[in-house]
Amino acid sequence: MTRTWSIRARTALAFALTAMALAAGTVAVVNLGSQASLQRAVVDRQPGAEHVSGVPAVGPERAPATAVTLDGSGGVQVVAVVAGLQWQWSLLGVTGAGVLAGGIGWLVSRRMLAPVDRITATARRISASTLHERIALDGPDDELRRLARTIDDLLDRLEGAFASQRRFVAQASHELRTPLAVQRAALQIGLADDAGPDDLARTRAELLEQNRRTEHLVESLLVLAEAERGLDGRLEEVDLGALVDEVVADHRARAGTAGVTLTCRTEGGPPVRMPTARGEPVLLRQALRNLVDNALEYNVPGGTVRVTVDAAGVLVENDGPEVRAADVARLTEPFRRGGTGAEPPATRSGRRHSGLGLSIVAAVVRAHGWTLTIEPRDGGGIAVRIGVSSV
Repeated sequence: MTRTWSIRARTALAFALTAMALAAGTVAVVNLGSQASLQRAVVDRQPGAEHVSGVPAVGPERAPATAVTLDGSGGVQVVAVVAGLQWQWSLLGVTGAGVLAGGIGWLVSRRMLAPVDRITATARRISASTLHERIALDGPDDELRRLARTIDDLLDRLEGAFASQRRFVAQASHELRTPLAVQRAALQIGLADDAGPDDLARTRAELLEQNRRTEHLVESLLVLAEAERGLDGRLEEVDLGALVDEVVADHRARAGTAGVTLTCRTEGGPPVRMPTARGEPVLLRQALRNLVDNALEYNVPGGTVRVTVDAAGVLVENDGPEVRAADVARLTEPFRRGGTGAEPPATRSGRRHSGLGLSIVAAVVRAHGWTLTIEPRDGGGIAVRIGVSSV
């Protein structure tokens, strides 16, 4: 059922009805009790009443102070008149009490619900362009102030999410614009009217490379969107050690080409079967692939990538350019490419990452409720640990 009355109106009505019910009950008890007492007093003063009551009459001068001196039917009439007057004044008193209680209820509810009006007005003003506004309710630390603080915290998260989304859209547009511009330039220059076979071959190779980069970027965006959407109960037992072994084996050929030593071990010995972790296998494999891929790309010739599986999760360390501690926190932002030193060898070979590797890792870890720790290493490179709480 839809309620059309405001909280103030319902509170005032509840106050009024409650006061009227209590007043009516009190008045009814008083009236009925007083009428019974008055009738008894009148009957006791009628002739022959001593035979009824068992108490001899002693004359008017000896009558009790509360006795009624009228005899006969006049005493009953007096009782009826008094009763009628009592009920009339009682009705007036009950009505007055209800009106007074309703007014008090209205004022009290208006004062107590004033913060709700402020919260409502602020919420109506807030839009995507005014997410910086806050309710900032002051006063006692009651339920309404806690509600206002909760809404302010929600607005903080929404503002951060909107800002991140704007940056992501701008960066994604830039990343997608770059290969398209290169492809257009290759078509305009490499496929001129007087282009020879060599020009056509170079243009074809350039177009294929730009197409591969665009395809990789789109695939990364889809994986990131899937990770941020949540798991939706798609969890199963995953052998983390076996999964790490598989990912490392897939990257050994590339590590040899880049001149980087890739090692995998468990804490205290060679790779063995580890306890299982509850997770989504496809996303976990993609996160581990991104970690190892980044560790190989942002490395130095003759460097090392160490992948360690232990009871706390997975640790991936690499040699490479020095990373400042202030830059570490931003490495998980979309399209943030690490390394402040020389260009990584993978880039020099023509391969360029999408800049979403650690963003995908962070999204996968967040979806599983795990922890991601990134720390710079002494001498260069970083150490990335996925803390798997269910291992």
